[in-house]
Amino acid sequence: MGIIVIEGISSETPRQRWANAFTIITALVLFLYGLNVRENTLNAVTPYNNVQAGITALYPANWLLDTGENSIFRVRDMTQPGFKTTIQITIQPVSSATTERNLADRLALIRAQTFTDYSVLSIESYMLRNETPAQAIAYSYVNRDTGPFQAGVPVVVAGLDIITLSRGQALIITFRAQSDIYDREFSRFEQFLSTLDF
Repeated sequence: MGIIVIEGISSETPRQRWANAFTIITALVLFLYGLNVRENTLNAVTPYNNVQAGITALYPANWLLDTGENSIFRVRDMTQPGFKTTIQITIQPVSSATTERNLADRLALIRAQTFTDYSVLSIESYMLRNETPAQAIAYSYVNRDTGPFQAGVPVVVAGLDIITLSRGQALIITFRAQSDIYDREFSRFEQFLSTLDF
């Protein structure tokens, strides 16, 4: 009994082989271009400049800017379902005897009266990018959205307040996000802090 080997004859012409290779390379280049466009869109920033407060920063371009009574700067990611990821800056006048730690303790007491199930996770020294000393308060609380479609569904929110003193004022930089996406969203806050000048 013998083995018969049948060699297939390729019906592809050289032109077809080049066309196949070109198609694969084009698809790969377009895929990489799409990833680059997506990355640039997600990381796009918009400048913020408040001459009166002496604050400049870059914040995520697709976030909603709100300058209300309680804060001089607040941006929120309105595309988030549920609790909207927030970056906020508040300024308070202070006396010359006030320290960052005094403010951190006072802010923790105020937050405990304002938020449901407020819990301080840590209070630590923090150094901002321009070597300015600060205090960082990590905390969590339960937020009950009162929107008409959410019907009061509670969510756990993780937050971070960074407090520093500058020119006789306390600068409170706040970041809040739903706890299950906090780590993912924190990179946007770090990007914001890296551009913040005051």
